[in-house]
Amino acid sequence: MFRHQSTTGRVVSQVLVIVLLLVFLLPLLLVVRESLQGEGWRNYVEVVADTPFVRFFLNSLVIAGSTVAVVTAVAMAAAHGMVVLRAALGRTSQLAIVAGLALPGMALTVPLFVTVQRLGLFDSPIAVILPLSGLAVPFGVLVARNYLAGIPGEIHEAARLDGAGAGQLFARIVVPLARPIMAVIVIFTFLAAWNEYFLPLLFLQEPSAQVVTQIPTYFQSERHIDLPKVFAANLLISLPIVVLYLVFQRQVRAGFLAGAIK
Repeated sequence: MFRHQSTTGRVVSQVLVIVLLLVFLLPLLLVVRESLQGEGWRNYVEVVADTPFVRFFLNSLVIAGSTVAVVTAVAMAAAHGMVVLRAALGRTSQLAIVAGLALPGMALTVPLFVTVQRLGLFDSPIAVILPLSGLAVPFGVLVARNYLAGIPGEIHEAARLDGAGAGQLFARIVVPLARPIMAVIVIFTFLAAWNEYFLPLLFLQEPSAQVVTQIPTYFQSERHIDLPKVFAANLLISLPIVVLYLVFQRQVRAGFLAGAIK
């Protein structure tokens, strides 16, 4: 009886996985098909050749890479501090993080615009990197803190007994153990920064400073939209995210699994 139930459960789970896979893959397949309408693969060539794709791609890479570096460093350091100083910080820091997550980015548009204007940061990648980092840090701190809280305290004590200082403890013990959750932070932060459309449009007014998410607008006008090239541009824009996930997929799975267990 139990063997029969186990077999039935596996079949049901496999069917559900296939259904979910189709739900996610069908839109992608439709986009690929539409991107090949008309001139076929030449649509992709024209997206790169007829627009400043390479320039905008590099701009996006600088912004996304810098945002990832800032968020990962700040989130890991803050999470480690919260775990070590758990008694001193208490729930106040956690409430502050949750408040940061609940704050909508659009509510900060006017303050950010005034700040960037007064600092003279228009057309500078910093004008986009700093707001993106500020919006992403609360999520990074929250997931990193939950992960680091699961590291046994005995490991910290053993490192201190061996003479490790606070910096050595963080760099040589905590960071290597936290690679899975760092991969999760990297993926989600890069995804948010790479796909950002509004902030670059607002703060990067110089055409040469624009980002890759602006490329589809080159094939749109008031009276006409070249849909095959728009779809082709969107697929090209999404490639770095796919590559990044393939590189970090093991660490990401380990990070999610560890978080689920905790």
